[in-house]
Amino acid sequence: MRPMLPTPTDHDLPLTAPDHPALALLPDAPTEQDIERFADLLLRLEGEHGMVDLSTREHLSGDVYGRSVVIAAGTFLVGAPHLAPGLAVCVGDITVWHAGARQRLTGAHILATNPGGYRVGFAHSDTTWLTVHARPAGAETSEQIEDAMVAGADRLMTRRAAQGVH
Repeated sequence: MRPMLPTPTDHDLPLTAPDHPALALLPDAPTEQDIERFADLLLRLEGEHGMVDLSTREHLSGDVYGRSVVIAAGTFLVGAPHLAPGLAVCVGDITVWHAGARQRLTGAHILATNPGGYRVGFAHSDTTWLTVHARPAGAETSEQIEDAMVAGADRLMTRRAAQGVH
């Protein structure tokens, strides 16, 4: 039996007009370069104003690894490019940009994720985002798992916070 993916609803359709001024900060169909520049801007702002608390948690069950964040309403974030496919579970109200598209997700969604590429999110209301992956062979510590799962793991907020980088 094949797993069933959620059927798109009106809430899954790309926005036709911004409903929050922050949505105008990125084009509807950004390039990878647009997203990388935006990520750099967020890092500079973070340096001036401090990190936001995403309440990052790790979940480990045998060979399955999950990482969840709680994104407060009004918060932008940029995810790290994943190196392996997985699933993302999203509950809340968030606009997500990736190369070539913008999409608003409201309610609960389960999404297939592919390796590569940045994503930017803007939470309209408090939103929980969970990624689930097969744990990489031989990866035992959080740092080993992060290094095997994402490109540029040193840019993860948890790493920067642990190093005292704000």
